[in-house]
Amino acid sequence: MRDYVLRRLLLVPLTFVGITFVTFCFTRLVPGGPIERAMAERQQADRKRSATGARPNGPASPEELDNLRRRYGFDRPLIEAYAVWLGAWPGPSDWIVTRLEAKSSSATVEVRDRASPGGVRKLEVRAEGTLLKVSTTEGGTASGWVAEDAPLPDDPSKDRRVLVHRPAFQGVLQLELGDSAVSDRPVWEEVVSRIPLSAWFGLLSIVLAYGVSLPLGVAKALRKDGAFDRLSTFALFILYAIPVVALAVVLRNTLAYGMGWFPSKGFDWERLDWAGRLHHTALPLACMTIGSFTALTLFTRNSLLDNLAADYVRTARAKGLGWSRVVGVHALRNSLIPLAATVGGNLGFFLTGSFIIEVTFGIPGIGLLGYDAMVHRDFPVFLGLLTLSSLAMLIGNIVSDLCVAAADPRIRFDRER
Repeated sequence: MRDYVLRRLLLVPLTFVGITFVTFCFTRLVPGGPIERAMAERQQADRKRSATGARPNGPASPEELDNLRRRYGFDRPLIEAYAVWLGAWPGPSDWIVTRLEAKSSSATVEVRDRASPGGVRKLEVRAEGTLLKVSTTEGGTASGWVAEDAPLPDDPSKDRRVLVHRPAFQGVLQLELGDSAVSDRPVWEEVVSRIPLSAWFGLLSIVLAYGVSLPLGVAKALRKDGAFDRLSTFALFILYAIPVVALAVVLRNTLAYGMGWFPSKGFDWERLDWAGRLHHTALPLACMTIGSFTALTLFTRNSLLDNLAADYVRTARAKGLGWSRVVGVHALRNSLIPLAATVGGNLGFFLTGSFIIEVTFGIPGIGLLGYDAMVHRDFPVFLGLLTLSSLAMLIGNIVSDLCVAAADPRIRFDRER
């Protein structure tokens, strides 16, 4: 098991790079990103100006578009931009674009620097022929800061345009996911602030699903083809056939809007006491749990029935073992092996939540954040959530294998066997 887990862990980085690289390429090809949105706002402002004669205030001047491209890495080749986002290649952690004065061939800029008082530092950029040198305003050395030309196509200004920046490794490997294109907040803060609420619903749904489906599945198997088994199977098939989004809308319109028994939307964790939190949790949790609960119940029943019909159960009964011991110790343990394989897959759901339920009930969790990121083409947030879900999926697969090995001691992951 130790060697198997180590081999699987060694495959995690390669698989993670493959998943994130494909998605990163997708964000570069899909239209409607921050650049296109800024251009659309500019065109709308131009149309307004032509209609009213007012001065346009759109954000999409050529220089501002170039700054947006640099901010989101669209100014770099695809492979280099991905390496910078991943944190495997140094990128401009703090940067500013300025123009040099024609007479002095220099410029003074203010840049962000956490080590300086106030978090701001003044630097001087001077051109010496084709070379650009960065120094402090007092003439000292600005360690780590560099400058390079940043020309614009068809630039009407003759002043030299330069980029001042400090190269640094700042990406996923350093737990830096960039800033949101919508809120301008760090992506990591956006994600971390939503995790507790999604984890609350995810943990409760998993505990409730397994806690109810296992004993119910055992009870159905022990009462095979009886009235209880037939009626409960009929009810489970009906529940399983109902789409989650349809169930959420029906419950919200009936129990929340119609009868007023439950809140219709929203969940403010800080302002609610425990009674209020449970009150807001009831409807979304019911919708999250029903799908997995019905499937796990039927899966448990069928798996236990297969094991009860196996030869080892008849042998155990022939040796004089009690029925309860045969079912509880031998048959049930082997029946849990297929269910153990699903535990790791639920880890991703535990962390990322259900965006359908969160959107329907207005729960500010990871699912709603991902939905908003897709709608508004917030690529930094989308990539940050993909990073979290990919790691959860990869780790969950390993957890599933460990659970299977724990449920069945006969399973070994040695190459020789």
